[in-house]
Amino acid sequence: MTELSSAAEYHRRTRYRRGELGGGLDWANQPSVYKKYPQTESVPFPRDLVLPKADARQTLTGELVRASQPPSLSLLADLLFLAYGFSARVEHGPETFLYRSAPSAGALYPTEIYLTTQGIEGLDDGLYHYDIMDFALERLASGRPPGQVPAPALVLSGLFFRSAWKYRDRALRYCLLDAGHVAENLVLVSRVLGCSGEFLSNFDDQVLNAYLGFDPDREAALGLFRLKAGNSFSEHEATAPPNRPRSQPIAPREQVFDLVSEAVRLTSGPLTENPVEEWPRPQVDLVSLPASDWQGFEGPTLVQALQSRRSRRNFRPQRVTLQETARLLDLIVSPDAGRLVNLGLVTNEVQGLPDGFYGLHPEPRALIRRKGGFLSPALAEAALDQEWVGRANLILVLTSPLEYLEKTMGPRALRLSYLAAGRLGQRAYLAAETLGWGCCGVGAFFDEEVNRLLQLPPGEEVLYLVPLGPIKKRTHGGRPRPR
Repeated sequence: MTELSSAAEYHRRTRYRRGELGGGLDWANQPSVYKKYPQTESVPFPRDLVLPKADARQTLTGELVRASQPPSLSLLADLLFLAYGFSARVEHGPETFLYRSAPSAGALYPTEIYLTTQGIEGLDDGLYHYDIMDFALERLASGRPPGQVPAPALVLSGLFFRSAWKYRDRALRYCLLDAGHVAENLVLVSRVLGCSGEFLSNFDDQVLNAYLGFDPDREAALGLFRLKAGNSFSEHEATAPPNRPRSQPIAPREQVFDLVSEAVRLTSGPLTENPVEEWPRPQVDLVSLPASDWQGFEGPTLVQALQSRRSRRNFRPQRVTLQETARLLDLIVSPDAGRLVNLGLVTNEVQGLPDGFYGLHPEPRALIRRKGGFLSPALAEAALDQEWVGRANLILVLTSPLEYLEKTMGPRALRLSYLAAGRLGQRAYLAAETLGWGCCGVGAFFDEEVNRLLQLPPGEEVLYLVPLGPIKKRTHGGRPRPR
């Protein structure tokens, strides 16, 4: 077993370096993107879904408030379909590809969703797996969940080999980003459905993984969405979890990657609070952002944005304004990210803003110039020589002081940081759809090249790059609602 001294070491050891990316893929062992439990009872979801007409912009900015309603089978159907359901069907020769409302690195979809139930209308207490293909719940256990298992809740797991098949030891990064994408969808959709709840990333991993029947080398809980605020845990006494039904194999030869397994184990411990010196933040060259003007803006509903979301990267050369940049940041920035993630921008042809690398300063509302110059082409080279990255007007750069956070919060900080970055990345996708722009997340890059280019201080690590900007054959500046 590979040993790690810290979570930050996992991040360092999974850096990409030019000339060291390895060989091809074993296509005969490609994992399935669908998990099935063939020997279980299936509870179909109702198909008469309620698709709310809530405005995407107002949802992202937190302006919408819906009256809370208790969770039910029909409400869960709406929530899961919109947050992590199929959004489009495309034929590629003899194969059919089904888009989902959340993006995934390499379209490998390592995230699975499980439901712990207690007191949900129309559904017996127990444990269920979300069967996305048949839009149903597969019953894995009956009866109220044991103590210390949050219920009712949606558990987001990472099925590691799905990502490791392509990305090998770096796979945990993508599993966490993908879980963050889904988590943000759950938060936003629950907001417009009136389903009170919250996303949690700090829980007892050992208890929850045991109840779910996971082998943490292969699959583990990464986060959960609690469905009813104020009801954190089951009132039932803790009991030993029974044997769980077996799922179909996801690949002919599912492999375990020791570095991933050790990082999962290391980041599964509880959070700690150790006071250390404050992480230094640059406070020079502030560029004030204008107040966003949304008057007359006609954008999509949240449902339309979720259903039309794609990874679009056919960026076109076009100047954007500082006002448009401010609008975009209004839609992306979320207070939930907090101290876990620093939000930066590499700019290219933004009117009134010299090209360079900027950090966001929330109060006062401003950008901090961290490095000047036309950086986009060099950043595209560092992003595995993907030329299209450099054509975007804005490249969202999500970084985190991982070593500092680990000293203050423990190794679990790496997991929390990546989940927060994934949530911000999903907001960027939906912000782009709202504005009629393109967006495509990039989790693969030569880490040290990016760090040198942006002159990041030691200990600050890039988690995610998200290019954004106007693209060809899309309406710019908002789209009219369909009649």
